[in-house]
Amino acid sequence: MGEAEARSFLEEGERHLQNGDYEAAEGAFTKAVDAAPGSAVAHSKLGVALANQRRYEAAISHFNQAVALQPGYAPGYSNLGNAYREKGMQTEAVVAYERALAIDPDYWVAHQNLGALYKEMGRMGEAVQHFKKATRLSARRSTKPGERERRIGCLGPAAQLMLLVMLVAAFTVLAIF
Repeated sequence: MGEAEARSFLEEGERHLQNGDYEAAEGAFTKAVDAAPGSAVAHSKLGVALANQRRYEAAISHFNQAVALQPGYAPGYSNLGNAYREKGMQTEAVVAYERALAIDPDYWVAHQNLGALYKEMGRMGEAVQHFKKATRLSARRSTKPGERERRIGCLGPAAQLMLLVMLVAAFTVLAIF
């Protein structure tokens, strides 16, 4: 087994993730990890499937493996931050998101995640800064036919709308003070 086989398992797992079938995604991503144990992407995707099943300890383990294999893999750190956040480990989540942004300052998903965490923590000014940056960066992605997007994020149109609503709400809260 190798990278080519792992790629087919990754594609299969991604389809299952999109359909909300997290157990099937876990199975496909486990096969991807077995095919390419040195793949940071495979470990990170398996972590996503596990986290969606609320199996955060196992997810954190795979996210940590991903960033150990590829220390410059910003999505791995952002995913790690998400798992920490879900476990209530806010300090660790902030560190993970900040690491993702140190690697890739234009990674809008990490800005969005960090903004949401700061909002939960009551740090509205910082939340607004990250929401604004996430919105600006996600809008810059290429949409020209035949041209690959520079960054593919995890937010669909409904989630992007929710992000804008949260941004407006954060500005409203700041205006009250």
